[in-house]
Order: sequence, then C-alpha cells, then structure tokens
Amino acid sequence: MTQAKRTDRHWHTPDGCINIEKHFQRLHHAPYTIETVFDGNPGWPGDREGRALLAFLCHHRISGRKIPCLEQMMRDLPARTNPYLFFGDKPAAGHVNEQQLSGHNWYLRGLTAYAETFRDPLALRALKSTFENLYLPALPLYDVYPLERTPAGGGVDGNICGAAKGWALSTDVGCAFMCVDGVARYYVLTKDERARVFLEKVIDVFLNADMVARGFQTHTSLTCLRGILSFYETTRQKTYLQAVRREFDRYVQHGMTLTYENFNWFRREDTWTEPCAVVDSLLLAVGLYRVTREERYRVLARRIWANGLQFCQRDNGGVGTNKCVTPKQPVLKISGYEAPQCCSMRYAEALLCYSQNKELFLYEPFAPVVTESDGRRFSDDRLIVWSNGDIRPIFSCNTVARKDLDTLELQVLF
Repeated sequence: MTQAKRTDRHWHTPDGCINIEKHFQRLHHAPYTIETVFDGNPGWPGDREGRALLAFLCHHRISGRKIPCLEQMMRDLPARTNPYLFFGDKPAAGHVNEQQLSGHNWYLRGLTAYAETFRDPLALRALKSTFENLYLPALPLYDVYPLERTPAGGGVDGNICGAAKGWALSTDVGCAFMCVDGVARYYVLTKDERARVFLEKVIDVFLNADMVARGFQTHTSLTCLRGILSFYETTRQKTYLQAVRREFDRYVQHGMTLTYENFNWFRREDTWTEPCAVVDSLLLAVGLYRVTREERYRVLARRIWANGLQFCQRDNGGVGTNKCVTPKQPVLKISGYEAPQCCSMRYAEALLCYSQNKELFLYEPFAPVVTESDGRRFSDDRLIVWSNGDIRPIFSCNTVARKDLDTLELQVLF
C-alpha cells in the first residue's frame, strides 16, 4: 500500500472523553427532558422510558453528574405508570405482547441500576411488581413461542405483525427474549428464586430456537446473550458461559458487518446497522475477555469501539444508523442521522464500558498498517479507509458537521 500522508488531523485516535461529553450534553435536550421523556412509543411500552433512565444512570456512574431528568423521572413514575407500576395495560390471562416484554427489559435495567445506586424503595417496589405482574404470567407461554415470521417484514422501530398461541408478535423477531437481560439483573439484585426459574426456562427456549436460522433481530439476540452471561456470573454454571461463547461466535460470523457493526436481522445484509446491537456486542466482547482472558475478545472489543461505535455518533452527541458494509458493498455511509428513540440512549452503556476499561482502548496514533487474511487493513485495530482522496484510519462521525454527512462516504480497503 502506498504510504499515506500522516498528519494529526488524519491519524488521530478515538477520544472517549469527547464521546462522553457530547453525549452527556445531548441528554439535556428533548426527548430527554421531563416534558417529553414519558412520551414513549405506545407500541413499545416501557422501552424509551427505561432506556432513558438507564442512560441517565450510566452518566452518573461515569462522572457523578446528574442529568436533571434522572430524579424527576423517579418522582413522577407512580403517576405515569399503571397501578402495577409498569407501562401499558396488564395483559389478560393467557395473552402477552412480546414488544411489551421487550420494552420493559430496559425499564428493569433502569430500575435495577437506580436501586443499586440509591437504595431507593420505589425502584425496588416497581421492580418486584413488574416482575410479578408482567413477566411471571408470561412464563408458560414461552413453551409455545411462535418462531415463524415474515422474513422481509419490519422497519426501524418494529411493529406488531400478527398473533398466534396467545402471543402478539413483532417484526423484531425474537424480541420476547430481550428480557433475559433485565430479569438477570433483577435476580442478581434480589435473589428472587422465581426469577431463577424464569431465566432457566426462557434461556433454554432461546438456545434451542436457533437465532440465525430463524432470522432473529441481532439486537435482541445480543441483549439476551448479555443476560445469559450475567446469569452465568451469578450461578457459575459453565454451560451458560459455553452457550454465550458459541452464540457470540455465530453472531460475529453471520451478523456482523466488515466495520464491526451489525445487520439488523440475521441473514438480511441489505438492511441497516443498529448501534444498540453494536453496544451489546462491545459489552459482550469486554465481558468475555474479563471472564476468559482470551486475546481474541480483547481485539474484538477494541475494533468494535474504534470502528463501529465511533462512526455511529453524530456531531450533536446522539447516535444514528449506517449502511451495512459487506464485501459486495464496501462503502460506509450513514443511513439515518439519529435514532433518539433507542440508540442515542443505549450509547451511554458503551461510554460507561469505555470509562471502566480505559486500558483496553489505548491506540497508537501512527501504528504501522497491517493487512489481514480477508484483505482489510488496520492500524492498531482501526480500519484503513479511503475518504475524500486520503487513505486514513476510520474516524469518529462526531467530527463531521451534519450538513456534510449525506455526502460522506468511506470505502473500506481490501
């Protein structure tokens, strides 16, 4: 390869502090203010509200700073939820909406983080009530979870596409299993044995479903795997760790783009990336590295951070979707400027992971370029791309003004 001109502007390394500050400021504005934070998507009860609460708590853990909406949300929670302290209606006996189960995963995550941080009795009460009145009644229905779904259906937000066997079914195939993440955190916090029984059953159904063959949404699959890893760390049952390693390897093979992002569904490379899933993949890679100390997970985590999670943050601090980069389509460009309803909030977990593991994410700015067996070129785990006549390592999209994003294209070199 012809040696590129190396300047500080073109060969900078990712600066997580900039990512954190831009994102922190983004969460001070709508839809993350008290006037708008409860204006969730009625098709996904609890989803936006839970992601927002979790994002606020991630930043509190990073820096000790409180976004004003954090305490305001908890103050207003009883007035904004049903009598059982969760969102939407309590399902009728023998019926369940998988998007409600999925959305409330983030509500459980936000509440457990709040309870752990502040020992708040309201958060604990809401957790217990949500588990008892939303998740426990759904457990028998997992035995008959319908796996068939229209393969070409679904948009960015996902929607209910049918009903069968008591289930209201989503185009985000498999989203009923996202709740393994939140219930696992609930189990860690409370040691409620009913949660253990729930997890054992739902994990077993998920692992026997074949997420790749069934075309599951990659985000929900990775979130579920994070929950299984959390359950392993609590129970130390090695079969769960083995399952996470096996299924994560399958995601890397069948669900990951050449820029370390994701296909929104398995087997659908012509869709778009979803930073929520990229965040999950980072957390899994770091978690597996901490548990196993295998070098491949460390390298993977560094590449997800430097390539996938840098290009999805925008100049306003929010996070958006990109085109899927494959051997047939090697050009990286944005798909959507921002996904404030989900991805902008989940990005906070990646930032918390970065802040807690900074030693993993140190990059040499002028590292030599190496070529891997598939032809991709890297400088210290950063992809080398062609951009505006320059050959350079991939860079953060948060350095590019919005007016220039529609024409920005990076070609991955092979």
